[in-house]
Amino acid sequence: MPVLLDVDERGLATLTLDRYAKRNSLDEAMLESFGEALGAIEADPRIRVVVLRGSNGFFCAGADIADWADPGPVTADRLSRLGTATFARLAALSVPTVALIERSALGGGLELALACDLRVTTEDAGLGYPETRLGNLTAWGGIARLVDTVGLAQARRLFLTATAISGAEAARIGLVTHAIPADRLEETVEELVTAVIACEPLALRVVKDILAGYETRVTAEPTLAAFFSFSDASRRRKEAFVKRRPTTTK
Repeated sequence: MPVLLDVDERGLATLTLDRYAKRNSLDEAMLESFGEALGAIEADPRIRVVVLRGSNGFFCAGADIADWADPGPVTADRLSRLGTATFARLAALSVPTVALIERSALGGGLELALACDLRVTTEDAGLGYPETRLGNLTAWGGIARLVDTVGLAQARRLFLTATAISGAEAARIGLVTHAIPADRLEETVEELVTAVIACEPLALRVVKDILAGYETRVTAEPTLAAFFSFSDASRRRKEAFVKRRPTTTK
């Protein structure tokens, strides 16, 4: 399975993206596997907190560009809606969620991290939305969640320049909750997990419901992303990107 789920005796559920040869990028099979893992979490009353991470010290490079290089309107619409629904389920979990970001969270990877309640990263990680450089838009809730998290001014900077920022800069603008040296990453996540588990579960569930009422919605985002993905300009840019991108091996 491309998404692994482990639950320990404390009620900590660890979700691991396990597709390292593709930098844990999200294709249709991974999104479907992620949905299955979320179903297992939703059905397990033992779970108190979820930590989301990538395998082999790499969080997520985003959507698999190979899927989006020339998808056609039907496929683009299906992938846009599948990712949107999957990330919405993650955001709606009744227990707190923590994204553990190593190396990078780009494009769909950053959208995934933003669907979590808390984000912890290393100071030298790279975070950003490269979509406009590839002739695309975010497809999975990335516009609304970025605005909610960092405000319009910083959202404009990240979207309109399509440049990645460091983990340290991400902490400064509020994109992540912690940016720390790599050798303290696991320790910091463990501290967050311990603090969450010490809270009363029903109170946390109610607080999450209350906070969800303040979230921005951009209902047209998946439709617009699908439309842009099969434009001629977008296809040319993504095909060029795929040709020059090396494959990661274990």
